[in-house]
Amino acid sequence: MILTIITFIAILVVLVMVHELGHFLAAKACGVYVEEFAFGFPPRIWSKKYKETRYSINAIPLGGYVKMLGELEEHPDPRAFENQSRFKRFLISVAGVVMNILLAWLILDIGFTVGMAPIVSTAKSIPGEILKSEVMIAEVMKDSPADSAGLEPGDIVSGAVVEDKNITIESTKDLSDLSFSSKGKEITLNYKAVKDNSDQSKEVTVSNDPDAPLGVVVIEQGVVRVPWYKAPYVALRETIKIFQLTFLFLKKFFVRAVFSTEIVQGIGGPVAIYTYTGTAVKAGIMAILQFIAILSTNLALVNILPFPALDGGRILFVLSEIIARRKLVKQRAEQIIHTLGFALLILMVAVLTYKDVVRLIIK
Repeated sequence: MILTIITFIAILVVLVMVHELGHFLAAKACGVYVEEFAFGFPPRIWSKKYKETRYSINAIPLGGYVKMLGELEEHPDPRAFENQSRFKRFLISVAGVVMNILLAWLILDIGFTVGMAPIVSTAKSIPGEILKSEVMIAEVMKDSPADSAGLEPGDIVSGAVVEDKNITIESTKDLSDLSFSSKGKEITLNYKAVKDNSDQSKEVTVSNDPDAPLGVVVIEQGVVRVPWYKAPYVALRETIKIFQLTFLFLKKFFVRAVFSTEIVQGIGGPVAIYTYTGTAVKAGIMAILQFIAILSTNLALVNILPFPALDGGRILFVLSEIIARRKLVKQRAEQIIHTLGFALLILMVAVLTYKDVVRLIIK
């Protein structure tokens, strides 16, 4: 519990500070007057002013901000954000997203160099040495087929027997394909038990659940070590794939949100992130680093969405100026739009948090 809390806070600090550091460094490089660089939202816990900028730690650790002079109001100072060129304002607005993508790429680059399981690719598709290939159960859902069979987090699934046919499990895709193709059937899972490291077999009746027939969250531990000169490319390719999958998921979410009352499983708030942090802690340091890379890529994509108060919303206003060659929205109106957008974001976080808490209670 304590280790999970510490790791959760550390992950939030890393993600937020890297993102805001991008805005901060870009603003400083462009000569913009930065009034405050803060982690979290008020009330303020600690602050210290160094030169012209105040550095703060606030009580609500759900984000952070870089406050620049003239960002939300007109100001005559030539160093004010609003008085900068469109290119500089675009650069400052996009810098946080770029930093999050770079963080994910750097983590994966280091990971593949020392040996790491791919996040979205298969171990065999990575141009390196496969050190081992295992599928570990990270979470067992309550009252699921896996739970009824006595499977536990940490168990290593190695194979299965379906209708007298032996199937080898070497990737999460293998297990996923098996579970979805065996709905309603009784199968035998072969695995190495985490409690005593013994080889065991259990009969499992796969459910007809459309999302999780077995009721497990699994992690592929097909550890691959890539030569240092290839690792940057492999890490970039993996980062792009994570970005693409996240985009497709968000697209599915928004389509269903508009045209259906069905809620897409997998969308969560801070409580869900805390829960997954606990799962990553159990799996080890490499799983924690992978989790940070995934969250960092997700944060980059969410922030680039053209929604008020997000980086994408600010970029949209700048792009509209570039296209029209003049400011289409007055500064005061833009401030109101971003304020309303921020309020909606806070409301969304509150709803997701409530949903996560209810899910945990029911679970």
